[in-house]
Amino acid sequence: CSALVQYVYYIADGIVLDLTTRTQVYNGKEVALIDLRRGDLMFFTNSSRVNNTGIERIGHVGIYFGNNYILHTASDHAVIEPISQTRWSYFITARRVA
Repeated sequence: CSALVQYVYYIADGIVLDLTTRTQVYNGKEVALIDLRRGDLMFFTNSSRVNNTGIERIGHVGIYFGNNYILHTASDHAVIEPISQTRWSYFITARRVA
C-alpha cells in the first residue's frame, strides 16, 4: 500500500514520500476528519495490529478520493472503493502532504 501511495504522489506532483506506511504517517500535516480533502493520506490499523501501540498500530495507507471513497491496494492490485464501516473502525489519522 505504501508503494502505491509513493508512486501516485511522485507521478502526480514529484513528491517523494517516506518508504513505509509507518514512516509515511510523519509526512505532511495532520488533518481532522471534518477537513478531509481529496488527495489526503488516510492511515488505518488492521486486525493483526489493532492491539499494538504507537506507529506499530498502523497497518494500511490509502488516498482519500472524496465522497467516502479511497484509492488503496487490496491484496495485489489497486482499487477505488467506498470506505467500509469496518475500515472506518480501523481509522487512525489523516495527513495532508501537498
